Amino acid sequence: MPRPRVRNQIIVAARSLLDSGGIKAITTKAVAQHAGVTEASVFNNFGDKSGLIQAIVREAMPEQKALVECIESDFDDLEHWLEEVFRHSIIYFRTILPMTAPFLSSPQKKHDNPQGFYPPRLALFHRFKTLKSEGQTSDRFNPKLAAMMMMGAAMHTATTQLTLGSSDFDESVAGSEFIHTLGMTVEEEEY
Repeated sequence: MPRPRVRNQIIVAARSLLDSGGIKAITTKAVAQHAGVTEASVFNNFGDKSGLIQAIVREAMPEQKALVECIESDFDDLEHWLEEVFRHSIIYFRTILPMTAPFLSSPQKKHDNPQGFYPPRLALFHRFKTLKSEGQTSDRFNPKLAAMMMMGAAMHTATTQLTLGSSDFDESVAGSEFIHTLGMTVEEEEY
């Protein structure tokens, strides 16, 4: 049965190994040794290496925390807020994609709550939903699709930067472009 203290020790140890040796340094055996627990404890708490990596991404990555804080932050200027969310999203993806890439080609087990594995997109969806309910977007604005599109563009930009060194998108896409493309603008009524 998983225990919170042991689980946290394992995450701290895995993050330490990741920082010092990259993704290849994270083996269940090495993490267990570094955490001072048995390898069975790693499996009991995370299921497998993939589960451990997902936990690191969700719980021990400052880039994810910074992105979610940006999404949830108050703003005076919607355009500037969208630019900042996009910039933080690219940073987040540049950090997690190299960690998660080894798992993309192998079949993954089905999870009961897949939404729980992607808090930033879910946070952005909820924030967009709130903006719509407050009348800050058009009635036709689709918060779920907008969150998927914005995060998808950030992931694409990060992937391109990681593989080619540059991107046809950059981190300073104008917020006005997001507002227009995502259909966030409130149409003026015709009289």
